[in-house]
Amino acid sequence: MMDQSAESQPESTSSRSGFIQWFCIGLVLITALSILAVHLPERLKLLLVFSVVYGMIAGALLTTLAFKLGLSVKRSLLVAILCLTVFGQSLVLYLSHQRYKEATLQQFKMDKTSLMLEHTLAKGEPPADPASRKQHEEFLKQFEAAKQERRDKEQQLLAISSYLQHRISSIARLETPWPQLFWLIELVLCCAAAIWASFQVPRPKFPDSPEQASPLDES
Repeated sequence: MMDQSAESQPESTSSRSGFIQWFCIGLVLITALSILAVHLPERLKLLLVFSVVYGMIAGALLTTLAFKLGLSVKRSLLVAILCLTVFGQSLVLYLSHQRYKEATLQQFKMDKTSLMLEHTLAKGEPPADPASRKQHEEFLKQFEAAKQERRDKEQQLLAISSYLQHRISSIARLETPWPQLFWLIELVLCCAAAIWASFQVPRPKFPDSPEQASPLDES
């Protein structure tokens, strides 16, 4: 009884270290996959299809890595695959949003008309005539209101909700919360594809001896 307990302790420690090694390598691979996915041509990023393909690649990649490290796919490993897949899709969303923000800010910077007008108004002297001065002040108020509206629009366009609306604008113009729900549907399909792909990877033959069995088999 004591011999079995002494044997299972180093075995459990070895399996745990193998799982940690798999998770760390898998995290690096998923990060690289997400960065690659973000920089793909836009014509390849078909809605729904892109997420499913990403999930299939992630599931097959992580499962193959697990087999290379001597791990078997059981419940605990599947949960970890789901977590890494969700992380990867969230990273794709974050990086895509950052690129969208950069492009949006660039468009605002290229609009030099308002900047030139603001510079001219700042240097110009108000007219001496009372009627003209009143018109000048009214114009300044309208210009300031337009500037504030432009700032508000810029902040709105930079929000992640605006990017999610932009993503599906080619098929429909939907307001919050529908773009967010659409992305959640994509995330669910991505996770389902990852699990499906995980079970499609050919299983290696693990030895039946207790010395080489993994604690993941018990979960």
